[in-house]
Amino acid sequence: MRFEFPLWGAFKRFCLMGDLKAFTPEQLARAGGDPWPRQLDRYVLIQYFAISVALFVLMPRLLAPLLILGGLVLMLGILAQSRRLWRDPSSKRVNAAIRLAGLIYTGGVFASAGLLDKPHAIPSIVVLAVLLFFCTSAWWGLLVFRQHQIKARLRELDERDQQAALQAQLLQAQIQPHFLFNSLASLGHWVRSQDPRAAPMLEALTAYLRATLPLFNREQLSVGEELAAVREYLAVMQARLGERLRVEIDVDPALHQQLLPPAILLTLVENAIEHGVVPKLGEATLRIEGRQLKSGVLISVADDGPGLPEQPAPQAPGRGVGLSNSRLRLAQRFGERARLSLDNGPLGGCLAQLRVEAA
Repeated sequence: MRFEFPLWGAFKRFCLMGDLKAFTPEQLARAGGDPWPRQLDRYVLIQYFAISVALFVLMPRLLAPLLILGGLVLMLGILAQSRRLWRDPSSKRVNAAIRLAGLIYTGGVFASAGLLDKPHAIPSIVVLAVLLFFCTSAWWGLLVFRQHQIKARLRELDERDQQAALQAQLLQAQIQPHFLFNSLASLGHWVRSQDPRAAPMLEALTAYLRATLPLFNREQLSVGEELAAVREYLAVMQARLGERLRVEIDVDPALHQQLLPPAILLTLVENAIEHGVVPKLGEATLRIEGRQLKSGVLISVADDGPGLPEQPAPQAPGRGVGLSNSRLRLAQRFGERARLSLDNGPLGGCLAQLRVEAA
């Protein structure tokens, strides 16, 4: 059975200045990368200069240089350890620092006690005690400040990540109905009119939902995974449009591992189908290309439909949701490295291009 005096526990808590957390390397890399504040170096140098002047005035001429030199060594040691504690203010290092400071303080007092039979002995002990007190007090204050700084930064980053995740979920929730409702509307019309295309389309839509909906709960998908989802979607569109729809897919296999926010490629394909293929009279072609370039990634979706109007009409409510959400999620994931453009193609129709520059 281990017995501990209550006062000893209170003394340890007092020495440790409260709850000093031990951060993991991942937490320090995430939130503890702030550089050492150079203002502290200047502050310590000013304090050392003031104490050195006091030692020179109060101490004997032979003893003062030794004490000033000892103070310089102590100051440099404390600054070096303070920099280490700034980089990693863990409880293990805090405890080691407390023991080291205690040893230095005790040794200094005992060394000064030998001067009691000499002139100016009491002032020397007072000066040394004040020096150590200010150094250790500044040390503890630095540690507590650094601990609170990293904790606050980690809380801020966690809250930011939660907001980003919530925003991504809301954006995906807006996108999924965007391409599902169009197919369901056609299916409902065919069921009511007893169109023979209803059964094949229902089977294709069921296969699409079974294969792809679980993918949209993830934060990012590889191009290969999304391409599989696109093929399922195109099977639904093939059942809906029949021989009118021709599809050409040419995606570099090296691009299959590229990670993107979910439904980016699917949104571009759905947009080309609804605004390029469907309005065109007769056969229409949809072409999907993907290339891994030295400068990054280039994915394009082109159709040979009517293309973009020269003077776009005011957008109806709900139009453009997929593209605007795609741009938001790309900016959230890649920042300025990702660009999504929509223009008329060189041979007619519309051309959507997604470029992601290499990091």
